[in-house]
Amino acid sequence: MKPVIVLAVALVVTAPVFAQTRGAGQPAPAAPQAAYTAPKNSQIPPADPYVDDALKSSPRHGEWVDIKMASGAPLKSWVVYPSRSDKAGVVIVIHEIFGLTDWVRAVADQVAKDGFIAIAPDLLSGMGPNGGGSQELGQQATQVIRTLTSDERTARLNVVMAYGKTMPSSNGTTGVVGFCWGGGSSLSYAIAQPALSAAVMYYGSAPTVPGTQTPDLSGLPGIKAPILAMYGGNDTRVTSTAEPIAAEMKNLGKSFEPHVYDGAAHGFMHQRSEADSKGAEQSWPLVVAFFRDHLK
Repeated sequence: MKPVIVLAVALVVTAPVFAQTRGAGQPAPAAPQAAYTAPKNSQIPPADPYVDDALKSSPRHGEWVDIKMASGAPLKSWVVYPSRSDKAGVVIVIHEIFGLTDWVRAVADQVAKDGFIAIAPDLLSGMGPNGGGSQELGQQATQVIRTLTSDERTARLNVVMAYGKTMPSSNGTTGVVGFCWGGGSSLSYAIAQPALSAAVMYYGSAPTVPGTQTPDLSGLPGIKAPILAMYGGNDTRVTSTAEPIAAEMKNLGKSFEPHVYDGAAHGFMHQRSEADSKGAEQSWPLVVAFFRDHLK
């Protein structure tokens, strides 16, 4: 199966920059501003300049929850509820390498707006100064997150999944959507957790054979969940891994649906260029439809 190529004409293409909205109470890592600012679009997660307003003006109920880990320590998580009378599927929003930022919380709010219970855990909980997490780590988050082992990441996501299933408004199904580091984590979690109902990975790298850049496909036979994968056409390092994953998943008879957005950069859901915005606008409705199909 070859990646589905979704074309978007880039009127302005900027180099990838990683301007991030701040975590609750923390400054964003410094980054140059892009030449293009995406217009507001309430149907997809907000572009960086509109995150604060999206969180402040949201009519949905969001709250901080401490989910107890196996050690007894709290896993700080942002939970947002949809406005619906029936039970809903749970979507775990896995943050980027920057940790849990306000942008990730805004993604969770959009997920809830689209009809799902959203849980955005701070997977760096307890790894910061004085037992803190992303907020306390600030710009050190990108280094500390590299020390989070795959087993511990899985264990933390497992307690979030278990918590979601106990929520009275949950219908018992669980999906994940992740971005960058979180995109790779979505694939890894689908490998590790056969009870997962659906996984979406945005520009996430495949696991690699230790000491190499070669994709490690050995875990793919264990995947039960269908996977939807979004890539930027200008993100060759990551997008080049889509073909081997797609080919192996096809050989295994498993569902893997990749989309490549022409001209979009790594991190295009932040919508820094016009091509990035088109990738965001075209990909998010597919995510919503995918979760509606699989989180029933």
